[in-house]
Amino acid sequence: MKFRNYIICILFFSISLSIYPQKINIQIPDNANLNYVFVLNKGLKQDTIQRGNFDITGNIIINIPQKYKDYEGIGFLYTKGKQSLNLVINHENFVVKREGGEYIFMNSDENDYLYAFLQQKTNFEKADTTLYAYRFMNIFLYMTKLNAVINGQAATLAEKFAVHDFALNKLNIEDLYTSSLWFYVIDGLTKYNLSQEQFANDMIKILSRIKSQEVFEALSENLITILNQYGWDDAFDIIIPYIVETGRIEVPQGKMYTAFTLAKLRKGMDAPPIEGLSKPLNKSKADFTILYFYESGCHNCRHEIEILRKNYSDLQVKKIRLISISADYDRNEFKDMAKTLPWKDNICDFKGFVGSNFINYGILGTPTYFLLDSDHKIVKRFAKFEELILQ
Repeated sequence: MKFRNYIICILFFSISLSIYPQKINIQIPDNANLNYVFVLNKGLKQDTIQRGNFDITGNIIINIPQKYKDYEGIGFLYTKGKQSLNLVINHENFVVKREGGEYIFMNSDENDYLYAFLQQKTNFEKADTTLYAYRFMNIFLYMTKLNAVINGQAATLAEKFAVHDFALNKLNIEDLYTSSLWFYVIDGLTKYNLSQEQFANDMIKILSRIKSQEVFEALSENLITILNQYGWDDAFDIIIPYIVETGRIEVPQGKMYTAFTLAKLRKGMDAPPIEGLSKPLNKSKADFTILYFYESGCHNCRHEIEILRKNYSDLQVKKIRLISISADYDRNEFKDMAKTLPWKDNICDFKGFVGSNFINYGILGTPTYFLLDSDHKIVKRFAKFEELILQ
């Protein structure tokens, strides 16, 4: 009977290890009975791993689930009314205590290294690339240099070159993904580049170095958001076709699906038919056609509509057909807007961004313009009327 109980205990212990490959014992008496949340970082997201309350002595045990057994990165412990605690999570079972205003670690080379730097006990001269903490501090220090260049605090060509070269050839994107610094570095690189073409080529080189499928998809999705936010159509036409051609995203969904659709609508390609027109595109004899995708409740869209109204007579003189396609759901809202428009081609299927015209043209946001030539081939895509250039 005792042997049987012993076997059961061994099995239970083995199952517990398989469910929780890493345990962290946190002992902070000042946090007794306080509510906490523990999260892990992944790009722009934070995954909640555990939440609850410290016990009456200020102790908790954080169990890292099996699906995060390969996680290497920074975890945050958020405690109500307290400063967050940053911890390196990298397969170690360890104990952390707070004594005399400092954190003390047992069995954690990673956090010993990190907090020796944070608590100014080392100058970071000891290089150990096997430690995520060392690689994290490299990323942190790089981020500060990148920000200095962006803000004009470091103006020498050598410093600018070093920042650019590090991003393209040395920055570990997988480490960055779990570092909590993802936004700051990617946003910094967005601001660093002076041209869309340079930004696009830089991002392609960075994407080409990513081994993790999860990280590749995350950066790809973030780039779509950035390109849409800034209206960088030229960069879009370089980056998205590259992502498509890699074949690494086999089943694109959401914004990725829309972007893949839009990537097929490059300069010189036939424009998809516009559903709902009284006179189809192929029946038009206009020298050019402008397609304007909008929402009635969109502030920027309304601003563009005012500009279109002012310029409509000039468009008519130049034999340019103007077609506006609305993403409205509300019929009254659409009708109220339609009454104010001097052109006849204003359509809406009241399906929003999932309507056939918006899907066929891969519309990610409004306002969006397309310029078509007399053969109804795509000349360009743009976000503002002022970018209209007739060839």
